[in-house]
Amino acid sequence: MRVIAGRFKSRILKDPRSRKTHPMSEKIRGALFNSLGDISELVVLDAFAGTGAVAIEALSRGAIRVYAVDRDQDAFDVLQQNRDAVTDETELSVHRANVKSWLKQQNGLEFDLVIADPPYDAIGMNALDQCAAATKPGGLLIVSLPVAERISFKNCRQIDEKTYGNAKLVYFRKNERR
Repeated sequence: MRVIAGRFKSRILKDPRSRKTHPMSEKIRGALFNSLGDISELVVLDAFAGTGAVAIEALSRGAIRVYAVDRDQDAFDVLQQNRDAVTDETELSVHRANVKSWLKQQNGLEFDLVIADPPYDAIGMNALDQCAAATKPGGLLIVSLPVAERISFKNCRQIDEKTYGNAKLVYFRKNERR
């Protein structure tokens, strides 16, 4: 697995030994970031971060600050190693925690962009709802899901859906505050 574009382009990233983590393929990750365009100066959350490939790709492409959260110990160990190979905690903050609980403890921290790639065998809507709540008004929430899965969020509207084999990316825009 490698970083596709930006300042860390072609850096090789480690994978965890366990099969609990399903890293987003380079094809889907490339399509995701190409669809976003310029993400410079954005604050990004990589929920269910696994290896941190999405977080590192976001940082590589110009995000100003990225947070990566995963609860699995093997994935977290690799996440830290991958982070340390390209940057430090000031740019990429990594946390071993349940993303729902972690977000509740962040005292209103909001993100311009939230990318959530939950384990397909345990898609937790409560955690995804918390990700939607942590998205800034006008910000984007992008969720990777199996093709057959359907989701929606209060205060977010679906703006796009792209299918890649047995996976899809669903794009939501958080409603502006009134």
